[in-house]
Amino acid sequence: MNTSFLQRLYPERISARIFLLVTFLSCFSIFVCAVLIDKEGRELLRQEKSHKLYAITKTLDLLLGDAYQQVDKSLPRTQQITQLNQYLSPKIEPLLKDMPNIAAGYYHKQLDAIVLYAPQSAYGVNVGKSIPAEHKGREVMTSGRHMVETGQQVRGNIMNAMIPIVRNNQIIGYIWANETLDDIEKQAFVFDKNVIIISLICMLSCICIASVLSRKLNTDINIIKQGLEKLPFSLDRRLPVIRGELNEIVSGINSLAEKLRKTKTINELILENTLDAVITVDNNGFITMLNPAAEKITGYQLEQVLGRPYSTIVDDKNFQSPLLDTLYNGIDHVGVEVDFPVARQIIRISASTSHLKDYQGNIIGAVVIFKDITEREEVEKLIQQTERLVALGELMAGIAHEIRNPLAAVRGFVQYLQNDLPRAEQNEYLDIILKEVDSINQVIQQLLDFSVPSKNYYVSVQLNDLINEVLVLVNSSHRSNNIVLTLSLASQLPPLYLDKELIKQAILNLLINAIQAVSDQGNIEISTLMSANQKYQLIRIKDDGEGIKSEIMDKIFTPFFTTKISGTGLGLAMVEKIVSSHKGQISIKNNEHSNGVTVEVALPVN
Repeated sequence: MNTSFLQRLYPERISARIFLLVTFLSCFSIFVCAVLIDKEGRELLRQEKSHKLYAITKTLDLLLGDAYQQVDKSLPRTQQITQLNQYLSPKIEPLLKDMPNIAAGYYHKQLDAIVLYAPQSAYGVNVGKSIPAEHKGREVMTSGRHMVETGQQVRGNIMNAMIPIVRNNQIIGYIWANETLDDIEKQAFVFDKNVIIISLICMLSCICIASVLSRKLNTDINIIKQGLEKLPFSLDRRLPVIRGELNEIVSGINSLAEKLRKTKTINELILENTLDAVITVDNNGFITMLNPAAEKITGYQLEQVLGRPYSTIVDDKNFQSPLLDTLYNGIDHVGVEVDFPVARQIIRISASTSHLKDYQGNIIGAVVIFKDITEREEVEKLIQQTERLVALGELMAGIAHEIRNPLAAVRGFVQYLQNDLPRAEQNEYLDIILKEVDSINQVIQQLLDFSVPSKNYYVSVQLNDLINEVLVLVNSSHRSNNIVLTLSLASQLPPLYLDKELIKQAILNLLINAIQAVSDQGNIEISTLMSANQKYQLIRIKDDGEGIKSEIMDKIFTPFFTTKISGTGLGLAMVEKIVSSHKGQISIKNNEHSNGVTVEVALPVN
């Protein structure tokens, strides 16, 4: 984890690496020097202070003379201390007057007391007091050694220089001179501040110099990089001359490009001019080549996807690619037809794939050669559908005429019997016969309407007005009280030129289907709007019913296909025929995030 983190911090560009390395080494060196200088400076300051304090103690020792021996030992201890204090104070006070941060004094071993602590105005209260048993002054009087001690003592947090008072080879006390560490730290801080300022100036100077050098290097590298990026697409390009050793690299690249241009093979020329699309990938699935035909079909230029994963040009991540199947599983495909999700659409292609091998027979990738057969399949489907409809129409017209004539006779005789017989003797089955005959006649009429080319009577119509007329019919006969109809009609739609009655019939059929889908309770949303390209007016009918099973979605417009017990299977087929006769489009799909379906009818703007 730490290694990965450091790798992410380490820059990829060589100019950035050089900048980082130079900056780091310079700043680190300056930092180390600054620390050493600061440490050495503090040590020198400490030594200077200790020497100064020792010098003061030596002076105090000279001023003391034999004052300890001249004291009247017959006096009480307190009076002896007072006598010594009165003798020494006039000598010491003038000495310390010009050294405001220094304090000094004498300790009498036999009296075990401070006999003088100058300046007395600040520290005279300590005269007569004994030092603690752990005080370093006792160690000085015991060992006879000079000593410098820092820390918390009588005066506070100080640096204290102490020397023994030796007379006649006997230690009779000790002398001290001290200075508070706060005063020493103030002087050290000034030194530290100067060191830091000088170090920062040096660091900033190094950073500026490193930045200028790295920018110059980065500019040269970018010139080479941009030239190399464009070189695969045009071997006629030449990198510009740059200064320094990098120009040798530029010259080598230009020379190599010239040789490659002269040795371009006939196979590459064929790939560039073939009408079939060709895509190649390496062993890792990264794109190595798109010919112009592949660029046209996929919508990507070679420089956009070169060196990127093959999935880059595929819109559906779940697409089962024949190319990758060949690459990873070793299965070659010849003339397979698949739906290719690319360029924000799904096209039908015929593809052949195989491994790519080098001159030694080693696998170096895979290649797919394909062509767009979407239009061909659509034409074939249209021809097949037309042929089926023509045959169906001829068949249905013949059947309808054969059945309709006998039905007319049956209906006539039933009506005759119904009118002639006394009401008491009318058979209850006569009504049933008439009802069933009318039902058969309605189916036959639908067959005739579907099979015979419709004659359109076009008029100028406002689509929203047409929707409202259909809703009057729906509300009066088909709609349940528990079904909520929601309207969202776009304002200021231009009039359409269409067959009003046929479009009303189509919309009515769609609304009836929606009502039947939501059963006795549900919601239906009806909206009108302009298409994104402003070429169509759209009618959307959305319900929250059960939806359509995916396995039958492709069959819903097929004549005579129905999931209803009493349905004829001609309703949606008739709607599609009406919309198609107006050069419009109809689509039905299940709602993505809820139940039900959405039907969209697109009618062209005149």
